[in-house]
Amino acid sequence: MAIPAVQQPSFSRLQTWLVTNWPAAVWILAAVIINIAGAKLVPEFIRQTIALEDIPERDRAELRRALSILHLSPEHLAWFQVFTELVGTIVNMAIGWLLVRRAMRTGFACYLAFVLLALTNAEYPPSIAELLPGQPIAQTIIRLTTVIAIGGFFTLPFVFPDGRFVPRWTVLWGIYNHVGVFLFAFAPSLLPEGQPWIAVEAVTTLLTIVSIVYAVVYRYRIVSTPEQRRQTRWVMFGLVIAVPGFFLGDAMMRNISASPLGVACLLGFLLIMPVAFTLPPVTLGIAILHQRLFDIDVILNRTLVWLVMTIIVTGTYIGVVVGIGSLLGSVGNLLLSLLATGVVAVGFQPFSLRVQRLITRLLFGGRDDPYAVLARLGHHIEDSLNASDLLPQIVRTTAEALRLPYVALFLEQASGPELVALSGVAPQSTVRLPLTYQGRTVGALEVATRTPGEIFNPADRRLLEDLARQIGVAARTVSLATELQQSREQIVTSREEERRRLRRDLHDGLGAQLAGLIMQAGTARRSIRTDPDAAEQTLLDLREELRSAVVDVRRLVLGLRPPALDELGLIGALRARLERWDGGGTDADTALRVLLRAEGSFPPLRAATEVAAFRIAEEAVTNAVKHSRASSVTVTVWLRDDILHITVADDGIGLASPSDGTGMGFQSMRERATELGGTCIVTVGSDGHGTMVKATLPTAPRDGGHNSWNPSAF
Repeated sequence: MAIPAVQQPSFSRLQTWLVTNWPAAVWILAAVIINIAGAKLVPEFIRQTIALEDIPERDRAELRRALSILHLSPEHLAWFQVFTELVGTIVNMAIGWLLVRRAMRTGFACYLAFVLLALTNAEYPPSIAELLPGQPIAQTIIRLTTVIAIGGFFTLPFVFPDGRFVPRWTVLWGIYNHVGVFLFAFAPSLLPEGQPWIAVEAVTTLLTIVSIVYAVVYRYRIVSTPEQRRQTRWVMFGLVIAVPGFFLGDAMMRNISASPLGVACLLGFLLIMPVAFTLPPVTLGIAILHQRLFDIDVILNRTLVWLVMTIIVTGTYIGVVVGIGSLLGSVGNLLLSLLATGVVAVGFQPFSLRVQRLITRLLFGGRDDPYAVLARLGHHIEDSLNASDLLPQIVRTTAEALRLPYVALFLEQASGPELVALSGVAPQSTVRLPLTYQGRTVGALEVATRTPGEIFNPADRRLLEDLARQIGVAARTVSLATELQQSREQIVTSREEERRRLRRDLHDGLGAQLAGLIMQAGTARRSIRTDPDAAEQTLLDLREELRSAVVDVRRLVLGLRPPALDELGLIGALRARLERWDGGGTDADTALRVLLRAEGSFPPLRAATEVAAFRIAEEAVTNAVKHSRASSVTVTVWLRDDILHITVADDGIGLASPSDGTGMGFQSMRERATELGGTCIVTVGSDGHGTMVKATLPTAPRDGGHNSWNPSAF
């Protein structure tokens, strides 16, 4: 029996779009509803504006005449306001639509899009009933729109730019903002009234402002990534212009009158307020959608300088003209105006330089004060407790002093550059500066520009190069401290391995041999009367075993320190040891000549120096005998300035590659020299043929406390 195929439901393109893009669909529906309700506000708004209802009745006729002189009328003002409101609505809706469609599909982006949409038609709740008389549905929509707009606007500083409440307790302020605006819009009768509650409202308002400032600063300095800080600076740029513009517009609104100054305030209010309300959503959209479109640091720097200087110039002028004029009873005196102008002209340049330096330090760090940056770096180096803390502290200091989003420090190792300290997240493009010490590259300092695509200017470059020179010395110091620690660990490891070898040889070899000898002695004692011949043979075997034990003891002693050094001294012990090789060789047809040249006299040397010199020479000659196919080997020893010099040169086939000088034998020679503070290198012979081993050993312990970490030594 055939089973009929189940027919899959088919969806139209519109249905598919609605399912896959439901946030955008909900946003479009909300935009239609809100704008329909908002459109109902326009007729009443135009009527009130034309009637100049916000102006005292006694001043309305005079204001109309003043406007007519400028060929303007209240109708012009009403339609101009409608036009600016329309432009603001279009801007907010465009940014909201882009957030829904182009931004990452996160709840915060959608929430922000609805807040911007609601801001287009938010109204002061007590005036909503007057603007929409007899329209309860439209009133409810506008009230709800106002709750979303105002509540979201004051909650935004706690959640921007990633939608998380930082710190966590600020979620309480988010709830307070929305609940407070909801009660004010829908149930104002539930809100307490009276003088005590006015004080409570003032306190909560102050706490809200303090919490907003704290949350923004805390997030910016502690939590935000470099990209999020850049987004915050965009919003800051919008607020830097919008907030003063809002207060300036509010002051102008309060001084509207029929006088020339009052008419100027009216026109200024109509021009400034739209900018103050439109610019923050624009910068907010840029921060979310296209935060890399412009160089916000430069824009913010110049804007802050302009704003601060405008306040200083305006305040100085008003202070001189109004303040001194009030004292003298002559506010409109021309002389005072000239005096104020002169004071502003004289003080503008030095004040602007100071303001520029202050804001540059805020945005770009200590780029313009390299001495302070170097001094700060030096203090951190001196305060470092150990080598492991020094390089991370240097990286953090460099990043903080120059306001760099990414700084990394690499040290040269045998396997290549190794990352040892990091601050920030590496971008796609970085600048790497070499760290050198006495002409030798010891590492690299990698930094990123403050903004993507930016190029360090000559001042930044010079400061980074100066820092790189200082950091190179510190990096070399840390490398030496690390090498010293590794050397100590190798010495301890070698010592313990030597002890283990001695224990094994004594326990497994000589110890077992002596135990067997005790048993043999007991056997000989028991059979000496009953079987003298067997006892004699046992004693003969016992004597051979004792001789073997003596040989083992001598071998162990020789491994610790060659007895010839105590009997003959260094030169005599070397001569006796080299005579064993002289005349030998690996080739039957070629006799190897081994020569010893001791230049000058040799006072008694410390035991460690003698053993190291003997073992290095012995190992070098052994390598020449085994591998070089040489016909002669010359060992030269001389003492100069408390440094013992040893060279072992042969005329063999030499080193096939530089890696031939990295075997176990060569490594052992280097370790013996390094343990005493000396050096040992393997190179080509002086005539370009063969191999030469050069070692230098101090004859006395070096002073200076090289076993301790002292960052201030450099």
